[in-house]
Amino acid sequence: MAPPRALRNPRSANRSRASWGHAWSIGGLLVVTALAFSRVVQNGFVNWDDPAAILNNQHLGAPDTVPWAFTTTFMEHYQPLAWLTWSAVKTSFGLRADAFHAISLAGHLVNSVLVYLVAFRLTARAGLDRRSRGIAAIAAAALFAIHPEHVEAVAWASALPYVLSLGVLLLAFLAYLNYADATGAQQPGDRARARAWLIVSLCGYAASLLCRANAIGFPLVLLMVDIYPLRRRIRAAVLVEKLPFLLLAVAASVAESRAREIASLQDVSVGARMTMALTAPFIYLARTLVPIRLSPLDPLPIAPSLEWGPLVIGLIGLAAIAALAWKLRRRWPAFALAVCAYAAMLAPVAGLTPSGVQATADRYMYLPAVIIAIVAGTAAARLRLSRRAGIVACLLATAVIAVLAVLTWRQIGWWRDSITLWTRAADLDPRNDIATYNLAIALAEAGREDEAMSRYEETLRLVPDHGLARKNLTLMKAARAERDGDRLATAGRLDEASAQYADALALDSKRLHARAARGILLMRRGRLAEAATELRVAFDAGAQDAEVPNALAFALLETGRPAEAVAVLRTVVARHPDDVSLAHNLARLLATASDPRVRDGALALRMALDIRDRTGGRDPRVLDTLAAAYAAVGRFDLARQTAAEGATRARDLGDLETANQIAAHARSYAR
Repeated sequence: MAPPRALRNPRSANRSRASWGHAWSIGGLLVVTALAFSRVVQNGFVNWDDPAAILNNQHLGAPDTVPWAFTTTFMEHYQPLAWLTWSAVKTSFGLRADAFHAISLAGHLVNSVLVYLVAFRLTARAGLDRRSRGIAAIAAAALFAIHPEHVEAVAWASALPYVLSLGVLLLAFLAYLNYADATGAQQPGDRARARAWLIVSLCGYAASLLCRANAIGFPLVLLMVDIYPLRRRIRAAVLVEKLPFLLLAVAASVAESRAREIASLQDVSVGARMTMALTAPFIYLARTLVPIRLSPLDPLPIAPSLEWGPLVIGLIGLAAIAALAWKLRRRWPAFALAVCAYAAMLAPVAGLTPSGVQATADRYMYLPAVIIAIVAGTAAARLRLSRRAGIVACLLATAVIAVLAVLTWRQIGWWRDSITLWTRAADLDPRNDIATYNLAIALAEAGREDEAMSRYEETLRLVPDHGLARKNLTLMKAARAERDGDRLATAGRLDEASAQYADALALDSKRLHARAARGILLMRRGRLAEAATELRVAFDAGAQDAEVPNALAFALLETGRPAEAVAVLRTVVARHPDDVSLAHNLARLLATASDPRVRDGALALRMALDIRDRTGGRDPRVLDTLAAAYAAVGRFDLARQTAAEGATRARDLGDLETANQIAAHARSYAR
């Protein structure tokens, strides 16, 4: 029998209604976000990092994945938990693009809910009533979840580390809020509970950094939150509790800086760095306010330099924001602290330490956007409107969400495949040589040769010394001329076929290089006998490119002519005595050739010892060759010892695959 209405607990009823309100808000948010992003699972991989990071990465799903993930700086990042996540997806679903995109989408949905919870908790400490807190939380979460600026982080499979990193970071932040609540309580056991929450927060921050070192400024953000809305007194104890977070941030910064190839001051001057750093916050803010014409890649200028106009505008903008924050410091302290937190989170990617080829990227905003979303949601919740104005505001907010959802849906379509992606980037910026080059590669892989060559030529007009574009264009033209020559020869039109072959060989200003390019192309196609013929002509004519004798020796060896391969390498080593790579290849062949008439262990040993000394004994493959040379002369004890040293060296360098190969050689010498 239900208790009389008068005996019911009104607080319990209020909590029940609030719980249902949260559930409906979060449920609606997830539905709208899922609909806006749903077409992402129909997209494929793109040729921007996806092949190297996922498709061709043999370490994913391999037995050595865990040690490799925690020791590698592959792709110029230290992100072991991201590698392990990708490995788990590959193991469970294979290399299915929809599976990788579904994981990214699921992570984004979780992050959206976490933004809702964070906003609700922070606004509670800011003194908002429950209704206003709900408005702030759903507004912040909706702005974060549906904004098209976040499409890159979700739709690009290689950007999953950003999604993972933010999710764990938000959990760490919620744990820190629990810690702050427990420190202010007076109940027995609160001190132990507070310590436990602090440890949880610290572990969450560490996990976030192991996904991707994005949140370097998180300790400063915690200090900002301590000031407002937590209103904690900034004493020595409060600063000391941030020390473990700071140490983690420093460690992650060191690991990331060692992994990344940061541009030198000769490549990007101090003036250019200052220009990018002072304008980046406003560029990202503008994209947040007007999220149209979002490109997958905003490249660095070909020659970055100091630009006084943007620099001065950036300084004026910063000064204006600082003045506004100072003026509002008492009435709205959240604004000034949010500005500091936004700057702290954006600083590592603002341009002071440029790496890679991008000046700005939407994925860099995935974390700082949470701060903007919460500030915007809080501002909306603090509006005091009449009933009529409130209805208008709700309709306006619904329209904004609808527009953002449509823009997001459209933006995801640009990530459908490589051709669509780079066509969009090139249309937005015709001077984007990275877009035109990657588009040319995608078109070539799709068999659209005329369009591919046109894009290669466009790339060369933008960057005349683009070696890869020129090489690929030459190879494509050579392949086409070769096919035309073969077709004409089959039809009996020998003169025309001869002219086509001549065109193929005349693509380079020096016929010799064109001949070598054709030979290497034939070798890549597996036509080794023909390749050996072409490369022999180029080599005998005096080709200077070391790739020619290396390729010729390989082709000769694979077609059963090891003696000729050795002769080629002997000749080229005599021509280029300082080329360690050529000498190493010759020593390797002399030590491991199966034909006793070719094998020369004594010479291989002398060469391998010289190469080891010239390389300082740091190259594990050189040590492996030296071990093979020792074995070739019957000194198996030294062979085993040297191979073991090479395996250890490879393991120290994080190359476990090479280490395992050399260790297998060591075991064979033991037998």
